[in-house]
Amino acid sequence: MKPTNPIPAADPNSQRPWRPRFIQHILGWTCTLLVLMHAASTLAVAPAGYQLLWSDEFDGNALDPAKWKHHWSGQRRDALNAPEAVSVEDGFLVISTFTEDGIHRTGMISTEGLFEARYGYWEAAIQFQDAPGTFSDFWIHSPTIGEPHDNVAVAGVEIDVIEHRTIDNAGNDLSGKSSMNLHWGGYDIYHDGDGDLTPDLQLGTGFHVYGFEWTEAAYRFYIDGRLVWSHHKSISQRTQYAIFSTEVESELWSGRIPEEGYGDRLNTRVKMLVDYVRYYAPDPSTPSLKD
Repeated sequence: MKPTNPIPAADPNSQRPWRPRFIQHILGWTCTLLVLMHAASTLAVAPAGYQLLWSDEFDGNALDPAKWKHHWSGQRRDALNAPEAVSVEDGFLVISTFTEDGIHRTGMISTEGLFEARYGYWEAAIQFQDAPGTFSDFWIHSPTIGEPHDNVAVAGVEIDVIEHRTIDNAGNDLSGKSSMNLHWGGYDIYHDGDGDLTPDLQLGTGFHVYGFEWTEAAYRFYIDGRLVWSHHKSISQRTQYAIFSTEVESELWSGRIPEEGYGDRLNTRVKMLVDYVRYYAPDPSTPSLKD
């Protein structure tokens, strides 16, 4: 990865004043590199019984249209899903949330119609920079959720691999925690679901690796290689697609939108950064993945 702060050249008109800044830049770049090395190394090889089938390392300078499309563009909740809120910069997918002319804008992208899978292991290295009124997600979604409402295996499930908030509606600090949630039966009268909130794992700082294993009998959720939650009911048996998103809604479950908004496009600090996403398919030569 490129260092975010270039090393300054020596000042020919002074003897040593640039050296403290030089050291600060080196230390800052080193810390960033160590975080990225941690994110890229934790579970960055195929887990036993799986083989890499699809991935995006975001090494270019734009979103790959063969892998991603903008999802649910237009008004959603209290913001516009806008293409200009999504970029690829310095090896990262960046979803920015900002406010211009009194309108909040954010982004959502998906692999719907481009890549969908059933069972397997998903993994992404993500850094969250959320704010009150926002929540950021990596999720695996079904295009037919709730159809039919009484057959989860056929209809599919909304699988929230990770949902991150800064605070809840009571003002409690959740920046170091994240939720894993499941929704099935549709979103109306037949809606049902389950979920779990992690302890404080310092998830509001730096990159962390979020993994999700999906078998015929279970969902298993991992953070930095640690199993944090399992669920053994309501298993989808249909192909589903991946989504990265930040959403904005005041007092839904992540506090109130600040009166001043989130800053303009150039100055916002509300961002979701993704270093990579990978999907590992079950290896057909490994029969033990059904337990």
